[in-house]
Amino acid sequence: MNESVLIGRSERFLDQIKRKKISIKDAEDPEKFLEIYSYLKSNMDSLHEMRENMEIKGYTAPYRSINKYGRPLSGDMKAEDMYDISRHTQYFRMNAAAKKNILDRVKSATSSHKIAIGHLEEFATIECDSCHRKYQGHELSLLTPKVCKCGKDNFTLHVNEDRVHRLEIIPFLPLSGDYMVKLSQLSPRSREAFRSMVRILKQEKRGIVKTLSLVIKILEDGRWVRKRVNIDADEEVNYDKKIRDQYGSNARIEMIQFHRKKPSIINDKQVQTALSLGYVKYAENQIQQFLPDMLQKNLQDKKKVEDYQEAREVAEKKANMYKNGDEPETLKSVFLKKELHKKGLADADGILDETVLQDLNNKENIEKTLFQEIPRAYILWDLLNYYLTTSYDRRSKYSGPFPYLRPNLDSNQLKSFNDFKSNVIDIMQVYLDEKIEYVPKMGKVLSKKFSVEKKMKGLHMPMGVALGAAILSTEGDLTVERTAELFSIAPNEVAREKKNLETLQKPVSTRAKKFMELVKK
Repeated sequence: MNESVLIGRSERFLDQIKRKKISIKDAEDPEKFLEIYSYLKSNMDSLHEMRENMEIKGYTAPYRSINKYGRPLSGDMKAEDMYDISRHTQYFRMNAAAKKNILDRVKSATSSHKIAIGHLEEFATIECDSCHRKYQGHELSLLTPKVCKCGKDNFTLHVNEDRVHRLEIIPFLPLSGDYMVKLSQLSPRSREAFRSMVRILKQEKRGIVKTLSLVIKILEDGRWVRKRVNIDADEEVNYDKKIRDQYGSNARIEMIQFHRKKPSIINDKQVQTALSLGYVKYAENQIQQFLPDMLQKNLQDKKKVEDYQEAREVAEKKANMYKNGDEPETLKSVFLKKELHKKGLADADGILDETVLQDLNNKENIEKTLFQEIPRAYILWDLLNYYLTTSYDRRSKYSGPFPYLRPNLDSNQLKSFNDFKSNVIDIMQVYLDEKIEYVPKMGKVLSKKFSVEKKMKGLHMPMGVALGAAILSTEGDLTVERTAELFSIAPNEVAREKKNLETLQKPVSTRAKKFMELVKK
């Protein structure tokens, strides 16, 4: 396929996705749910095909083919020839930039579709009304024609209340790869929140040794020769023995250089960006719905604050009318003083009324806290919930709502799970009716979950939702009843797993001691 044709076709396809608005209001209706799922799945297949074609054609390194172009070294070249070379070089660079940009958009769109499909697959189980076969997770792709294997097309949708999903972020994901446009549409405070969210997801694991570069000394033709070799890292391998087996018994290692890899919590840049955008924009919309009511309750005179904002807008408009003369900021300051004095908010010198000043400071602090902390609380709670309610194997083999998520975290990455601000959680519970709770020492809770998983590895024991709830109840100082409510399960299930945890940690019976001995082996 001609490159310009591939780029043009890809752009038209992405623009078509952009024009299609996805509504998740009726997602609990089986037909509507399958329609959304089938649409996203079809898009994903097309995006994968586009990406493969682009990578085959060298779009991953488009500038490499034009490295040979540059300013001629010879001084004898005519001006016409210099102009032609410059013009051709510019053309090839523009073409390379177009390749890079379209591949970047396709990657972003693919990541966003993965996230959306992952949330949908966690959200619901579809049951056929005729044969009662249930479809969940990846099995939902078998229903893309909206027909069961038995040939019937009548379904019932069961919402998975005990799983992690937030369909509300799907409309805010850059599904068409337009993440730069969506970034520009964020408010200044939301842009700050976006940067902090990306920092959370980029938190790197301490360096893992992936490869080694060795300088070895071997005997060749009666003389000693040094060689540099690269090998994969393996804790169970004796490198001295491996080198001798490969290069002879006289081979010696003179130097070893370790090459480390530092994977992030979400180990993909495009997924980091898409998730952060989705959560931040969703949180921004939620905040804007209850912010006026909250300000009304917390400010002494909300009307005066609104008058102050109106005065600033009027002053800015008047200042922008003058293109010549003083600087716009100077004019704005002059007009603002007059407007504030006219509205009775400041004296003739522009000194604000004390009540207005206090309210403006309170408003600033409230908005800063909400726009920074609520998106963070959303994503950290969902990540905490997902880690607690899934097994290591599931996180390793299934992308779920968080593609490229690390199945395990080290102590450095757990630092991202700083405690929520309890007052922000209180606000969310009042205004947003969220199933979310203040959890002290979230990092400690997750560390305990990973420790339990390590002990139970190889025993083929279920790591269900109830066990995660029991760990949260124990380490997070929450009651069994509240934890059961948060995870949408029965309190007796949490209580039972809590007793099992106590047995795991402190064996009291002969049978439990034998179990612990098996675990420690």
